[in-house]
Amino acid sequence: MNRAGFGGAVALGLALGMTVAFADETTPLPDSKVRPDSIVFAGIPWLTPADQVAAQLAAHGFPETREARTRDRIAATGTLFERYAVIHGRLDDRGRLVRWEITLVSKGERDEYAIQRRIYDDAVAEMRGKYGRRRQAVEQFRFPYAKGDGNEARGVRQGYVTLRSLWASRGGDRLTVEIDPNMSVRLTYESRAWRKVEEDRRRRKAKDL
Repeated sequence: MNRAGFGGAVALGLALGMTVAFADETTPLPDSKVRPDSIVFAGIPWLTPADQVAAQLAAHGFPETREARTRDRIAATGTLFERYAVIHGRLDDRGRLVRWEITLVSKGERDEYAIQRRIYDDAVAEMRGKYGRRRQAVEQFRFPYAKGDGNEARGVRQGYVTLRSLWASRGGDRLTVEIDPNMSVRLTYESRAWRKVEEDRRRRKAKDL
């Protein structure tokens, strides 16, 4: 399809309220050139015991919130991309690191979308520098919202606007960067072990019903 035809199709889709997604890097490269061996936060290896995780976080400027520690998670705070960040490390049943959930909370400023979008773009740029091409890049604006209309934050909160990027390693790790419905920028790191931990816990909970 030529550019004129493509533009007409997009315009028609918006007029009909359809989802229009723009995703770059749709042509995959060989895994050896695309996927890193692993994806970790702050250089902390997966399956590191909780106390060691806390010590390494503190060494990187993220002190643990000790009173918030539970059997299956640790919490810390700090600054990422010049923004206050809340960090949760999820643990397996042996108290070892298997997942990160990092939230850069929106302050609800007047230009909230522009600020959070800049943080999102900065995070994506840094992760592309570390891990290469994204496996998935989603930027969706569904009717009645459109890019540049000044109402993007409302669209995000109502679920009509989606911004998400995904990386995957050869070892099975995954990293997702997104703007969530609270307008927070979220970075989620998952190890290959996390999926089994989650499945086992779900199975145990189902037996208790």
